Amino acid sequence: MYFPESIQQQCDDLTHLLGTECFPFSYSESRKNLSGSSDCQFVSLNVDPAQALAAMERCKKQNKFQLWDVLDGTVSYVIPLVHREEEDWFAIGTMRDLPRSVVQKLVSTSFAASRRQILIESQDQILLDAELELSQSNSERQWLRQLNLQRIDRKRGAHLPKQALETLRNIIDAEAIAISLYQDIDVGRHGLESMISGKATWSLDDVRLLLQRISKPGLGDTAILNNRDNSLPLAQLKSCIVVPLGVPEPIGYIVALNRRRQAGMSKPMNFTEFNHRDGQLMHDAAGYLLVDGHSNVLFQESEKLVLGMLRTMSNAIEARDPYTFGHSERVGRVAYEIAARLALSEVACQEIYVSGVLHDIGKIGIPDHVLLKAGKLDADELRIIQQHPEIGHKILEEFDKLKFALPGVLYHHERVDGTGYPHRLKGDSIPLMARILAVSDAYDAMTSSRVYRNAMGQERAIEILQNGLGTQWDEGAVMACINFIGDTQLVTANGTTESSPPDANGERWQLSHALRVLQL
Repeated sequence: MYFPESIQQQCDDLTHLLGTECFPFSYSESRKNLSGSSDCQFVSLNVDPAQALAAMERCKKQNKFQLWDVLDGTVSYVIPLVHREEEDWFAIGTMRDLPRSVVQKLVSTSFAASRRQILIESQDQILLDAELELSQSNSERQWLRQLNLQRIDRKRGAHLPKQALETLRNIIDAEAIAISLYQDIDVGRHGLESMISGKATWSLDDVRLLLQRISKPGLGDTAILNNRDNSLPLAQLKSCIVVPLGVPEPIGYIVALNRRRQAGMSKPMNFTEFNHRDGQLMHDAAGYLLVDGHSNVLFQESEKLVLGMLRTMSNAIEARDPYTFGHSERVGRVAYEIAARLALSEVACQEIYVSGVLHDIGKIGIPDHVLLKAGKLDADELRIIQQHPEIGHKILEEFDKLKFALPGVLYHHERVDGTGYPHRLKGDSIPLMARILAVSDAYDAMTSSRVYRNAMGQERAIEILQNGLGTQWDEGAVMACINFIGDTQLVTANGTTESSPPDANGERWQLSHALRVLQL
């Protein structure tokens, strides 16, 4: 069957987000197949066609994903897709061996992330279309192309209005140029804020006072004031040009101050005139800044969705065992500090941090009677618990953007003497990421309370790490960890002597910063 490209792309994106394959289904075609043939496309998914069609109908009414349980413990889901034609399309898939609550969170987060990605791509297309039209109409406007290329290459969450203003200021030869928003505007909603670029004698207070004194232009209009001699608190106004910023109502204004010279003249002339061509460029800039600001808001919201997915994945196991709450985050933070002291790049340090946050995700597949056992595990139980690195690897290998974390997830229980698991790697054959996580994981485990023992102090933990040099742990990673312990009052789970636990804001900042560095 033919699938529109946009539908297939949405299914591919959901497959990567969920870690399980999604298939596109047309509602009308599915109804025909159900009524006219027993060989319908639902068979490949082991999904009951009647239940799937009923779920599609609920999706159509609610525009929201639907879940239903299958007898063998599988949870099936239907997610509505976005398509320009009248036909209704859906992504259908199944998840096995996961609690329904976890499936609910993963599908909810993935559904929201997919919708947000569609909005972002739509905004990107608007920017690209605007760039093409402007660059064709006037060679002087090619600065928008330069800004757009910077936008495409930027790290997620970066913001470009300052660069846009400075470039525009140089093109129209103004002393200064500013964005001045109304004081009651919600900057978080529009992704813009008041700012000024150019000669230091100008301030935002001067711009606000100027706007109070003049008749401000409406949407689509331009106010050009030349041959003036007005005193402001920090500067002298000789000329200015003002255009509104915002749709459908102005949220503020872009103001260019004091034209330095006439365009095309080889020598500067003080305080000459602005013209309507300058005004058109400023209107173009206003449109660009509005769309870029909105795109920036969408980027930030998408970042929050990815953060939510990472937190859901790392907390899925910790929620089952209160004694490990915060363990993954602490392992990630300490691993980052070890990597930094080994002089690794910032990208490598952040990759190790994220791998630390996710290192125990495989424990979601370990039964409670083993995972939560208070006493010593027997041989069979040990074999079960030792499967969690491979389970975690299998979960994460479906997430393309998180594949960098796989070595840490799979090998963090290997030992440098070759007696670890799951593959009994030895020495430098163990990836450096895993060797670092092994030390960080062990340190936090020793200094955290468990159901079967109390937390040990730092000095005892350091002694054990030193005794394991060259046998259990990598020497460089251990020494870097000890240096970090000496440099700071390290956080431990029992909170006795080392300071308070990581605060939620710090945790969110760390993950957010990692996403920006890694451009996830």
